[in-house]
Amino acid sequence: MRRLVIAISLLLLPYTTLTACAGLQIGGSSDSPSAIAAKRHSQVRQSLDQLISAYEAKNSRQFTELTSGNYTGEARILTTAIQRDFSTYHNLSLRYTVNNITLDNKGNKAFVAITFTRGWTDIKTSKTKSETKETSLVFVLEDGVYKLYSQRGPRLFGLH
Repeated sequence: MRRLVIAISLLLLPYTTLTACAGLQIGGSSDSPSAIAAKRHSQVRQSLDQLISAYEAKNSRQFTELTSGNYTGEARILTTAIQRDFSTYHNLSLRYTVNNITLDNKGNKAFVAITFTRGWTDIKTSKTKSETKETSLVFVLEDGVYKLYSQRGPRLFGLH
């Protein structure tokens, strides 16, 4: 009987030890630098997705909320350009592939390189057009949300 108890104890020992250690954190913080970077990359993608959704839906209010008040190309010029897009084109569509996301040391700025395909229909001519280009965007972290700070290269938003 004693051998049976010892055998069962030995069989259960790894199970009880592993389950007891499951919540153990080594090194204090639960978020490694790579986990934090992955989370921020996800936040940048989410902001970009929301900007594109607002642009495609012609929702200038939502688009403006996701643009930094310190936008380097001057936010009013961007707002005017997207308003022109909204009144000149139908069926705005943007599809993109992220080539790279690089964060500054503090994670407050994100530099994003993308390849995108933009499609639209000209209201006056009813001609559908599309183009594929590469561009760079900079996002800044404001109030816990990454917002568009600048566009370099071919503009993703504001054809005119």
